[in-house]
Amino acid sequence: MKTDAADPSMNLYTEKSGDYFGHARTDIEPLLPARQGAGLRALEIGCSGGHTLAWLKKTGHCHWVAGVEPYAELAIGHGVIDRFFKLDIEKELPDIAEGSIDLLLCLDVLEHLVNPWEAMRRLDRLLKPGGTLIVSLPNLRNYHIIAALAFRGQFTYTDSGTLDRTHLRFFTRSSAIELTETAGARVTAVVGTETDRWQKRLLARLGLGDLLAKQFLLAARKADAAGPAESR
Repeated sequence: MKTDAADPSMNLYTEKSGDYFGHARTDIEPLLPARQGAGLRALEIGCSGGHTLAWLKKTGHCHWVAGVEPYAELAIGHGVIDRFFKLDIEKELPDIAEGSIDLLLCLDVLEHLVNPWEAMRRLDRLLKPGGTLIVSLPNLRNYHIIAALAFRGQFTYTDSGTLDRTHLRFFTRSSAIELTETAGARVTAVVGTETDRWQKRLLARLGLGDLLAKQFLLAARKADAAGPAESR
């Protein structure tokens, strides 16, 4: 079942600028698993125009890439992207064999779902034992949002960013980890973006380092058949 074009939420996405769907997430590179033989099989949920998948394939990180996207059209030709599914992940899974994906990407997508926890449980079927899951989620605990809410009484939705009006769910570090581990994978790394400032060291000493992070990137490993994945 494809997303109903009459769904009012569709208009919120079709009004987005081209930049919203048009860049590769090269910042995930430090979290990628080691290449194995001819490369990895990757599936990206919410692949937008396919730029991240194209980057993964062109740089040799993956030899086969597929994407799911209900709202944007694929901008990269199918000579690069092996399979593309225009569907709503909350309604159906792509036609891919269970346990065949080495790398599952959920980048800036889970916060848009009604029930991301159930989506994660269903997507887990496609990930190989020992496979890698990489998730990115906006950080509601960012000091800009806290200050606006606490001192000015503002929680104003915008066209993009943490308070994007198409976001249905909001996360901090702990709840982002909880969501990522919903299906049993263990988080092995958490990286807060926008934290390379001198204030980071001071806030870290106070246990407040997350206040500067606009977003969290999380890598998790699914347990292999021999035993559980190593914990972070």
